[in-house]
Amino acid sequence: MEELVFILLGLGLFFIIIPCYHAGCLCSGLLVYICQSRGGGMESLIPFYSKYTEYKLIWNTRMFALYIVLVVIANILTEIGGVAAVFGSLFSLGMAVMTVLGCVKLGQSFGKGPGFIVGLVFLNPIFLLILAFDRSVYVGPGARACELYRQPL
Repeated sequence: MEELVFILLGLGLFFIIIPCYHAGCLCSGLLVYICQSRGGGMESLIPFYSKYTEYKLIWNTRMFALYIVLVVIANILTEIGGVAAVFGSLFSLGMAVMTVLGCVKLGQSFGKGPGFIVGLVFLNPIFLLILAFDRSVYVGPGARACELYRQPL
């Protein structure tokens, strides 16, 4: 019986520590790269406003509004159930596409190449920390990595 208690305690700690680590990586990465790009950074700690600030820095606020509309419609349709749940899944797919495009725009805003962007898509918290603590500079939305090398020194 004691072994079962220790196993359950270990699993409970595992499922508490990993999400806290994930959230800490995301918050610290967002805090530092927003500080690098704008000078401020406390807005990265407020959940809704941090996503808005991120979209404002890497894309535009209209895409943020579209993302929020997709979230709301997907959740409503999924809760209705039946055939509407299928359409809710399609809206969820649209949210996933926008998230991937946001990672691409984020990598381009800091002048990163395709390999780093793939890392941002698949290992987001780790590559956010790399982006936050390396020496990359914020070049603005839509910049390409090759544009950094064309500028005269």
